[in-house]
Amino acid sequence: MELSKAQKLITEAFGKNILVSAGAGTGKTRVLVERFINLVTNGQALVTEILALTFTEKAATEMKSRIRDRFKELGLEAARRDLELAYISTIHAFASRVLREHPIEACVDPDFKVLEAEEADLM
Repeated sequence: MELSKAQKLITEAFGKNILVSAGAGTGKTRVLVERFINLVTNGQALVTEILALTFTEKAATEMKSRIRDRFKELGLEAARRDLELAYISTIHAFASRVLREHPIEACVDPDFKVLEAEEADLM
């Protein structure tokens, strides 16, 4: 399936941050995967220099899997290996990672715990 004109513009827009917001089944993940691939293959960024965030763990896992598959298709084994160090996650997981890496600067206890929804509701 070909990308639409608007989707293609997103995948090729270098030098700027992009927010992709659309309904379910509209191709957001596909667009983000192609943008990620284009940034790497065009030398605009290393795999470890790209931040790709989504709202659900399922979507983050799917995005990472598709990127891995595309790197394999393209024979980019080094990029595929680097994917394990990439910032592809949920917004919550990314925030937790940053806080764990910089607890003093964030003024948080280094042993903080992220509450599950049920725990937060109880509090």
